[in-house]
Amino acid sequence: MMKWAGKGYKCLISAILVIALAASSLVTGYAEPVSGPGANITSGNSGSTNNVTIYVSKRTKTLSLKQNGVLIAEYPVSMGAASSEGNKKVEGDMRTPSGEFYVCTRNDKSVAYLALGLSYPAIKDAERGYADGIITEAQRDEIIKANKEGKQPPWDTPLGGAIEIHGCRVPDGTTHGCVAVDNNDMDVLWSYCNLGVPVTIGP
Repeated sequence: MMKWAGKGYKCLISAILVIALAASSLVTGYAEPVSGPGANITSGNSGSTNNVTIYVSKRTKTLSLKQNGVLIAEYPVSMGAASSEGNKKVEGDMRTPSGEFYVCTRNDKSVAYLALGLSYPAIKDAERGYADGIITEAQRDEIIKANKEGKQPPWDTPLGGAIEIHGCRVPDGTTHGCVAVDNNDMDVLWSYCNLGVPVTIGP
């Protein structure tokens, strides 16, 4: 009985230490918006992104992960069901957006395993949306401001949002607009991608 009590006591102390360490490091999985490359992405990556970049090809349905320009891995992806019909324009059109984005959130409690939120709508999307009468001037300005500051843009406008790179890919399946990868691949992406990592979605 004393041996069990001793083991139980040690487990309790270990658990308390783990919780205290996590609290002290502020590890939550829900990354707070921070200054990142954002709209200044062409000026070079900040040190926090470790020169990591992602390119998603709509044509080949692949994601390429690079660091310092060197290919680390290439993964198959699933994308929006209607992505072949053109660029994303509005919420619910089932298209994956094209353009230059950056990782603006990290979510380790996603229903799709792990998720890296992307900064869609970008500045070009906001300008197009306003010109087409889809969003208001105030919404356009809020999206542009968030992108320039490297933060998460509003995800609740008629342009849509919450576009993520996440796990739970279904082979030969589709998404509502996100980029889905296999969970093992998502583990690698999660380990490499801090807030601000540039993500280009193109042909």
